[in-house]
Amino acid sequence: MSHEFRSAPPLRRLTAGARAAFGRWPAPVRALALGTLLLAAILAGGAITAYGGLLLVALLWVLCTGWLWWLLAYTWRTVFPGEGLRSDPAFLRALLGGAAVGLAVMAGLVFYRRTVYATDAVNYFAKQNLLFNSFATSGFYGVSNLLENLLTADYKMFMNLFISLPYLFLPRNLNTFMVCYGLTCFVPMWTALLMLARKAAAAFPGVRRGWYYAACMAAMVLWPMFLWPATHGLPDAFGLTFAAVILLLGADLRFETLPPARLLALFAATFALILTRRWYMFWVLAFYLCYAAALLLRAARRGVFGRVLANLLKFGIPSVVLTVAALLPTFRTILTTDYADIYGAYYGGGFLVNCMAQAGRQGWIWLALCAVGFAGLLARPALRGGAAVTGLTSLLAMVLFTRTQSLGDHQSLLLAPAYLLGLFGCAALVCGLRRAAAARVGAAAMIGFYALNCANALRIPGASLTTPLLSDESLDITRRTDLDQMRAVTDFVLEHCAETDTVYINLAGDGYSGSTFAFSDPSHPQLESMILWENSVPSTHGFPTGIWSSKYVMVTDKVDQGGLVGGVNAAIRGDTPAAGHYAYVTEFPLADGLVLYCYERTSPPDQAEADYFKQLFAEYDARWPEIYSQRIDAYLAGETG
Repeated sequence: MSHEFRSAPPLRRLTAGARAAFGRWPAPVRALALGTLLLAAILAGGAITAYGGLLLVALLWVLCTGWLWWLLAYTWRTVFPGEGLRSDPAFLRALLGGAAVGLAVMAGLVFYRRTVYATDAVNYFAKQNLLFNSFATSGFYGVSNLLENLLTADYKMFMNLFISLPYLFLPRNLNTFMVCYGLTCFVPMWTALLMLARKAAAAFPGVRRGWYYAACMAAMVLWPMFLWPATHGLPDAFGLTFAAVILLLGADLRFETLPPARLLALFAATFALILTRRWYMFWVLAFYLCYAAALLLRAARRGVFGRVLANLLKFGIPSVVLTVAALLPTFRTILTTDYADIYGAYYGGGFLVNCMAQAGRQGWIWLALCAVGFAGLLARPALRGGAAVTGLTSLLAMVLFTRTQSLGDHQSLLLAPAYLLGLFGCAALVCGLRRAAAARVGAAAMIGFYALNCANALRIPGASLTTPLLSDESLDITRRTDLDQMRAVTDFVLEHCAETDTVYINLAGDGYSGSTFAFSDPSHPQLESMILWENSVPSTHGFPTGIWSSKYVMVTDKVDQGGLVGGVNAAIRGDTPAAGHYAYVTEFPLADGLVLYCYERTSPPDQAEADYFKQLFAEYDARWPEIYSQRIDAYLAGETG
């Protein structure tokens, strides 16, 4: 250190030191850091924030995507030191070829089916539109809306930030939306998981990398459990990007030192995983419990228990404090919500029932390949600890999750790291066979099985096999031919209602729901607020006051349908105290003989109608009075007060 530097003023020395440290950072990190500072300066400046909202969306996309790929690049350098991507051309070929196949399969399913949204899959599409609309109104409003959503909402806009830029410049409909998140969310996810496969292969001598990577990519891009949510508006698999990074950075089961960059990357991946979906927190909790136990057990054997425990606490306590402080509203909601009660009326089962459901969802051949692969992983000392942690993590996450609800198609992603690691291990065993011909035939057989499993899930009438050996997942390829019939419904709404009016469409099945119609016509976004979403889940939606407040209510003849839908159909179509408040207007034929009957609300609810609905839904009211009888009484008090 020079005398001139030591004699300089403290502020100058601090500035010079910071500049020198900044100069030592890699060029991509310096660029991303400067971009982050630019974003902060824009927000502080005000002018661009107020009038350039969509420019902020583009900048946010650049920063989020840039930091994501830096995280993947850093993970590669940490896990594979001294090995550049060019040193493994088979990896790059498999990744690019497999991603092209995966995107083609997704796009083919989406565009062929002429997909329309239903149920909760609409949430991400709605969030994307909300993100654009709020930033287009004002950058200040967009930023505040984004922060509020990230901190408090169940469905967060985090994934939407990565989808934004491609979707911004393409036709804003749900088909292009799904293709955009295939490109921006699934490609990084496939990259991270293939890195995990590469890490596993290192412990198997003589693995033929070309066939191995091809088999691993085929397992991912042709997996029906991935494809169903991916082609129905649910990009939840994006969270596996961060789960794979966490597994890779923790694979060596060492915590004797605390390298800052590695800990920062581990924390960032964990925080991002929590932002992806609320239920990934079950995986996070299970992983760190299993990981800490494995670290401490290994440290005790090596005589460094105290040091590792101290380092775990130094990393864990600040990480938990920062995460909880940043997402306090989200955690407050989780801790004060009885999810077992909320989902109890909609989902059933428990751990054992969900295990049997997984057997059907994956098929016995898939599970057998996973089991063989895991046995191979556990037989390798270098992989034994990481494989055990991965398997126990998914098992514990499943135990925790099934205490509140059952694993659906997208929540089953909690088990994906264990499934895929098992398949990677099986592929390594096959591609490591001494005889090259046997290895090629085995790898080709695995790829052929994945293709068969996927093709069978397409559910071609008369061609799909019903066998426990294959997945019972249904990637329905029925092409919608009812878009004109649906347009007749939305045209009626646009013609007969002002934008302040609402229409309640009482459907939840047969390919239809209120949200299906609300989001069926991107050229008329006002339909999203004019058509109310149906109340179909008794424990979460409660009594649908929309049938009282809406100008029109549309129902079907299906009075025996479960939940709330059948009861509302019966109330309006039958001879009940409710029916007298409605006048028949017209009807709309839909697919498969389903008819939608339109009624106009002619008078406000009275006590007789209110008492009828209390009696009709008495079973639900006994359990959730605050969203049934109390809601009914509050509405009447507002109407008559």
